[in-house]
Amino acid sequence: MRKLGLDDEAVLELMAVVDLFSGFNKLVDGLRVEPDDKPWYG
Repeated sequence: MRKLGLDDEAVLELMAVVDLFSGFNKLVDGLRVEPDDKPWYG
């Protein structure tokens, strides 16, 4: 991460985003939400 130019604060922010995404996926899996066929193609 340091090679990309990220400091400690940026690494923590990245970890928070990944944790939020992971938690959202676990919530959706737990609720057994069925995905739409084509949610972004209208």
